[in-house]
Amino acid sequence: MAEQQPTSAPQEFIRLLEHGIRHSGLTKAEVAFKAEISPAYLSRLLNGERGVPADSIIVRLEAVLNIEPRGQLFDAAGRHDAVVGKVLQKEQGRVLMRNLAPLTDEDLGTVLSVAAALAKKYQTL
Repeated sequence: MAEQQPTSAPQEFIRLLEHGIRHSGLTKAEVAFKAEISPAYLSRLLNGERGVPADSIIVRLEAVLNIEPRGQLFDAAGRHDAVVGKVLQKEQGRVLMRNLAPLTDEDLGTVLSVAAALAKKYQTL
């Protein structure tokens, strides 16, 4: 019986994770400890010997490495984080995303400013 080769996380995910570690000022062991994973698991992840980790681990890695804006590791993994999933579950969320697709970066900046102002209104409630 042939041994099954492990599925590697996408290269962009690994690249972003490596970049975050390099710029964090932390050792890999410190990152692993703070993200509540084993150093061996982090090493296998970085070496392409592990697939995409669970969502909870991705959230912790983004927090430990202060990756901004949040969700980049999810994007690189080809997944949606909980916030994006929540928006896409709303009927108008998918319509909004489709309407954003043709906009320029400048237009998206304007939409982002309006959305941030609206979100701030709800955060104070």
